[in-house]
Amino acid sequence: MQGLKQYIKPLDVIVTIFFIFASFLPAYVFARQQSQIPEGVTLYAVININGREIERFSLREDTQLIITYTSEHGLSEDQYNIVEIDGLRIRVKYDNSRNQIGVNMGWISRPGETIVVLPHRFLIRIDVDPSQRNIDDIILPF
Repeated sequence: MQGLKQYIKPLDVIVTIFFIFASFLPAYVFARQQSQIPEGVTLYAVININGREIERFSLREDTQLIITYTSEHGLSEDQYNIVEIDGLRIRVKYDNSRNQIGVNMGWISRPGETIVVLPHRFLIRIDVDPSQRNIDDIILPF
């Protein structure tokens, strides 16, 4: 312990503490943004394959869909994803990737949340209607 103290300077401790607190900043900003979503905003589920938007669904209470994405939508011949929409939430119900990371993500329902099936280059994200965005909701005061 005594030998270790000679290598640690007071500024090292300050810088380390600063970076520890700074690492929590993105979580704070995301939580703050999520708490400021006004009622009545239309939410959309956006499906992207290979970086291209394939479909956009309006999420409503009465929506019940199960959709299979295959090579017709831009995936490789041996790839497929089964997506389930249940009201205001969406998930990857099944895909044929090895690790099933997209399936294990579960349901998403808040703007900014995403599900990614990386081997298939398949992405689902929740977004708000662009006409309902307010610049004051995007820029957070500190």
